[in-house]
Amino acid sequence: MKNAKKARVVFILLLALWMLVIFVMSAQPAEQSSQLSGGIVSSIIAAICRNFDTLSLQQQADITSVITLIVRKTAHFSEYFILGALVSLTTLTFSKINYKLKFLLSVMFCVIYAASDEIHQFFVPGRACRFGDVFIDTAGSIIAITLIMMIYKLKNRSGEINA
Repeated sequence: MKNAKKARVVFILLLALWMLVIFVMSAQPAEQSSQLSGGIVSSIIAAICRNFDTLSLQQQADITSVITLIVRKTAHFSEYFILGALVSLTTLTFSKINYKLKFLLSVMFCVIYAASDEIHQFFVPGRACRFGDVFIDTAGSIIAITLIMMIYKLKNRSGEINA
């Protein structure tokens, strides 16, 4: 019981820190956010497209556009995958809540945070509120929550966890 309370405190602190990271990333104006993802895109292009400079400007723009979209959406998915993992690990420290409710509460928390994050971005210069991003965020968090909960269930069945 004592270990569960310690774990809960650690997970809550990590969760709060990660929520702050997401908030700070979303608070970046479009220009700053584009510079960050642009650097990543440039690195990817340099690694996978050796002859990029010999392509036509239209081909370069097309490649850059596709990779930028992939990088940005992967960032959304990854941020919320981590959030989902931290939320589910936190809920698992509450022994009096049943497994299905832990799962549901974890998902609801992540969906609400994703929606509030997109609303927050609406007020940031050059950024927008996109339903599609909430969907991607939710997908990332649900996959993490599902994986964590499945691992927990499997370990609990084998007697490795007492909850």
